[in-house]
Amino acid sequence: MNEKRKGNTSAANTDIRTVKTYASLIVFLVFSFSTVSFSQSATTFPIHAPADPARLERLKAHGIAAVPAVLTHFLENGFAPGTQFTDLPATPALKTQVVVDAIVECARQQVLSVAPTLGRLAFGLPSDGVRRIIQWDISQQRPSERLRFENDTMKTLRLNAVVALGLIGAPQSVYELAVVFDREKESDLKIAAALALATLGSRAGLSYLVDETSRANRTSSVAAGEALAWITGLDYGPDTDFPIARRKESAAKWKAWWRREGRTFQPDRAQILARRLTPPIRPVPRPPRTVRECLDCVAYPNDPRWSVDFYTAHTQLLQMGARALDELETIVKDKNENLRIRREAVLVLTQIITAANRRPPAPQVQRAYRAVWWLRFDRNPEIRDIARQCLPRLKKAKETNG
Repeated sequence: MNEKRKGNTSAANTDIRTVKTYASLIVFLVFSFSTVSFSQSATTFPIHAPADPARLERLKAHGIAAVPAVLTHFLENGFAPGTQFTDLPATPALKTQVVVDAIVECARQQVLSVAPTLGRLAFGLPSDGVRRIIQWDISQQRPSERLRFENDTMKTLRLNAVVALGLIGAPQSVYELAVVFDREKESDLKIAAALALATLGSRAGLSYLVDETSRANRTSSVAAGEALAWITGLDYGPDTDFPIARRKESAAKWKAWWRREGRTFQPDRAQILARRLTPPIRPVPRPPRTVRECLDCVAYPNDPRWSVDFYTAHTQLLQMGARALDELETIVKDKNENLRIRREAVLVLTQIITAANRRPPAPQVQRAYRAVWWLRFDRNPEIRDIARQCLPRLKKAKETNG
């Protein structure tokens, strides 16, 4: 999965974070309960994701020890009797974050005893203790925002519960996840349920995931492809920053795989967990050497492959000046290029062409203008948008150069 280089994302307007480390995902299809396979005993796995010190510290600050019995009791009963929410630590402001922390830690430790509680939460039926925490957070919102906040919070908690059930591996969770998958309409919860089912050895959601990649969008199709990669070990994509053409190629590869192996493929829990929980190998950082590598560094400023920061790489591109134009034009015109890198190429090309102190010769200015002008008809809306932003500046430079 070497193409997965996404920028930083944060939860919208809240402190609550989904268990993306463990597989948050996103997804339509009806399946028969008869296709669900049940194992006779819980499956355990020796590899656990490393504990997050910040998460453990938040739990400790709220009087919750990160041990199975205490975590299970908290998710069933909430904070200790008599606890005043106003007396709890100021951070996180939203106490449902503490609930998420407890769910994530239960998933990390594969706490079987919490599975029934999480199964009900996956249905949208939180325990009385968790419900009191949700109601407290709702009361802290403006009246006009409370309904939306409640819906968003419940969706986040349900998603975390679904992901955790797959990782914990209790056999009775297959039925609960199957019901969520069958009835759910929201793509992120449906994809998460399909992945969780596969992690428990069920084939129920596989054809749905393959179909979802065919939508070739940058959200649910990417999530479905990532889920399939974890399930199968194949890395057909798509990545968030693939252009439309490459997203369709990824969908075609998954469909071809399903035609070849769909009837016989059986998800293997141990292999899926190994792919999901084994930490990625960190590359040895190095400085970017080519125009494209500099653009890559600018597009992904926190990527561990690069030893220089955004500013250094961007400055290096501008200092190349006219020498970089040919390669920039090639990248701008490449319909299969990574969207973020291609977008940065348009911006840097525009900056070099319109630089007042070092404007390139007129033929290069004309070529650059034509290259960006044609992007108005590109299949990717992200590229069309950046072309429309840059064209007025390029047109002015062209007219100035005669």
